[in-house]
Amino acid sequence: MNHRVCAIALTLGLAPLALTLGCEKKLSEEEIIAKYQADLEKERVAKLEQELADLKDKQEVDNAVAKQIKNDHQAVLEKQIQEAKRKAEQAEQAAKEAKEAKATNQKPTVVASNTSNAENSGDASRGGERRRPAVVSIPKGTQLFVFLSQELSTDTHKTGDSWEGSLAQDITVNNALLWKTGTRVTGIVNQSTPTGRLANGEGALSIKLTGVGASSIDGGMYLLAGDAKGGRNAKVIGTTAALGALVGILSDKNNKNDHALGGAAIGAAVGTAVAAGTANTVIKIPTGKAISFVLPADERIVSRN
Repeated sequence: MNHRVCAIALTLGLAPLALTLGCEKKLSEEEIIAKYQADLEKERVAKLEQELADLKDKQEVDNAVAKQIKNDHQAVLEKQIQEAKRKAEQAEQAAKEAKEAKATNQKPTVVASNTSNAENSGDASRGGERRRPAVVSIPKGTQLFVFLSQELSTDTHKTGDSWEGSLAQDITVNNALLWKTGTRVTGIVNQSTPTGRLANGEGALSIKLTGVGASSIDGGMYLLAGDAKGGRNAKVIGTTAALGALVGILSDKNNKNDHALGGAAIGAAVGTAVAAGTANTVIKIPTGKAISFVLPADERIVSRN
């Protein structure tokens, strides 16, 4: 039994992987972390595919608003699955490179990274020094404040479009810095419907947070709903029943969230200034004001901090 590999895996916080390997294979530290990163990406693909399968299995609903939102949500999930598979392939390739590098006594240039070091403000090494990787568990309910790189609006961005931004403040876990202010974030537009286009006359611009630095995450959803009178209602959806929350907000005038696709807890956006009082059908999420996201479930990532 290779006790050194066991010790490395446990030190990095990779106990599940150490058990899987049985601590018998003579793997380098880079191989261990690359394989674990690949496993995380494959888990994300499986999770999204299951979410899509569950959505397709849901019985048709009579609520016209729910039908429209369900169709849009399905299209977004299909696009997310494509992207998740691409990242999983990259991670698998990185694991292969780590194995080949060990065989030739070379250090791999990239280990399961989906963005360049320049973009990974919170994950990049300083002064060319390589950081020791570790697995970090980010707890459910963690709040992330984000600045958008450009204004998003229902007249310029469609459902399924990608968006970028940066963290508006440091993110710490167990009093340790995980991502610093300015770290690049990415996401996808989950709903883009101008006011008056939903069956009940309302509209919505909803965005998902799907990545921070080099890490893929499910960062929750931010929603800006609009009514025909120009009212704007900002909500943070930090629940795994994101679709249910969307339908609840947009189809239930009393926000009771009691509808065909199931109830879900929602919360008002914190620290977000939203313009109101205009009858403009276009719904916009501006730059310059941080918007908030809340993790709907625990997330595991590989960090090199």
